[in-house]
Amino acid sequence: MELLALRDWKGLRNYAKELSRLEAADLFSEIEDAEYTIFFRLLEKNTALDVFESLDPEQQARLISLMEDPETLSLVESLDPDDQTRLFEELPAKIAKRILAEMKPGDAAAVSQLLGYPAGSCGRFMTSRYLTFHENTTIGEVLAGLHTSPLRPDEMGVIYVIGPGRIYRGYISLGSLLKTTPEIRLGEIAAEPGLFVRTTEPRIRAAELVAEYDLYAIAVLDAEDRLVGSITFDDVIDLLEEEGTEDFLKIGSVRDIGMSVKDATIGILYRKRLPWLLVLVLMNVFSGAGIAYFEETIAAYVALVFFLPLLIDSGGNAGSQSATLMVRSLATGDVGAGDWARLIGREVFIALALGVSLAGAVMVLGIFRGGPGIAVVVGLSMMLIVCIGSLIGMTLPFLLTRLNKDPAVASTPLVTSFADITGVLIYFSIATWYLGIGA
Repeated sequence: MELLALRDWKGLRNYAKELSRLEAADLFSEIEDAEYTIFFRLLEKNTALDVFESLDPEQQARLISLMEDPETLSLVESLDPDDQTRLFEELPAKIAKRILAEMKPGDAAAVSQLLGYPAGSCGRFMTSRYLTFHENTTIGEVLAGLHTSPLRPDEMGVIYVIGPGRIYRGYISLGSLLKTTPEIRLGEIAAEPGLFVRTTEPRIRAAELVAEYDLYAIAVLDAEDRLVGSITFDDVIDLLEEEGTEDFLKIGSVRDIGMSVKDATIGILYRKRLPWLLVLVLMNVFSGAGIAYFEETIAAYVALVFFLPLLIDSGGNAGSQSATLMVRSLATGDVGAGDWARLIGREVFIALALGVSLAGAVMVLGIFRGGPGIAVVVGLSMMLIVCIGSLIGMTLPFLLTRLNKDPAVASTPLVTSFADITGVLIYFSIATWYLGIGA
């Protein structure tokens, strides 16, 4: 920004006053660390709080790490407990401890409780701000109590119903509440008492249930069936976006950069992309070793080299298609780890059909480039390579799921590398056998 560069504080202050929350948030992705806090302090207080709430946890942590003064406490306290928890996950431990020590005892205890649950669990992801009433409470009493509730309107879409000891009895939507006569008790109309998640379950489970049943929010229970929190649909949307981004990065064999690509430095992007590329390079050494092993075959029929890229790329592409379909199906819950045996037979049939179709096409080219013998070798190789590549692509996501790993790790580059190695061995083994080399 020109005003920052010129250190025109008066002009910058006037400019900051005119900014909307969205305009100010956009500017934060364009300025350097040295100017980050300067610009933020020039914003109107309400605008600053709104902007801070709109930033993602990484940007919030970046700002707080740069602000060594009491302002940080008011910023943290402006967030909901679940958003505070996600912020503390991003903060350096020293800063997190300092802010927790300065917070109100009740707020600090709530955040500490959420941070005590495992990372990635529903307990870590839930909020403690939700509406709850006893099952014996009448609709009229609930409606009267809503007017005095400290919760915001967007936090009151669902009323959770509990029994003695906070045992969960179900929920009722605000719309259903308004359509029910005042003398009815909540326990009589509470819905779906079996629809909830546990604090220790993966948070993606809550997202799946909210999406499947079109819920506004879902209850979070502890091991004793007591209501301890809630996960709302807006947090689920953020989670699904985060999970989707993470899966796309894994599919491209890129480590999570923890920020926008626009904000990332050259050094960060280099470090995040290098490790997987090194692994894939080392894997592809085996392809080179396979080619070197069949040096005699290649010397006898140089025309074989012409078809090598075509064949191994076809195997990698077929494997990538299968892997993409399986990763997506596993992620959405369409298939489970136990479905592998049922799906493998169908995949073999499909892969054979694809392999035969591609083999017929490539054999025509083989006749013109090397004669009937080369055409047969190329056709047989294409059929087997496509079959093996497809089975690799389908099997890797299931295998990773069985090992409790993210199936998205079975990314396109990884499947392609495995398909390349097997493709080289299949192709030259068939060529050596069929053409009688070394016999």
